[in-house]
Amino acid sequence: MAAPAYSLDAWRRFREQKERPEATASTAPVTALADVPADAEMDDGIVIGFWNGERFVSWEKWRATAPITVDPAPSSPALPDASIYRSDCGGTPVWLRKDGDRWLMFAGTQKSRRRDFASPFLEHAIRTAEAWYGPAADGWHPVERVVAQKEEVHADTAQ
Repeated sequence: MAAPAYSLDAWRRFREQKERPEATASTAPVTALADVPADAEMDDGIVIGFWNGERFVSWEKWRATAPITVDPAPSSPALPDASIYRSDCGGTPVWLRKDGDRWLMFAGTQKSRRRDFASPFLEHAIRTAEAWYGPAADGWHPVERVVAQKEEVHADTAQ
């Protein structure tokens, strides 16, 4: 006879499983193509079958019973707050400049704006620049605005 669900033995097994992070439920069993038998059964009337571990079933039935897993988001290095970032992507100098609520892309020079791109998200702008021009050679670096520094100097001298 099985132990009751709320026994001391069940509590001990639960705590042991919790202490072993490698044996958590997030590690779904992986089925290789070699594990599927060549003469596996298939439901009637389906064109494309999905392997559920026992037989090929329709997509609707497989989707309703398949475990859902989420890939962890890759940790990207946090960039310091700035309004302009610069990088050399595939040999092309690229600037991303914040203009209100959107990021604009400049390629080649700071005056040649890409008119076909604007994004509300910096990460999206970075991914797009790297997809269009190539990977960033040494990462993205904040750029100090020379114009803002000149304005500060003139403001200090006026006082």
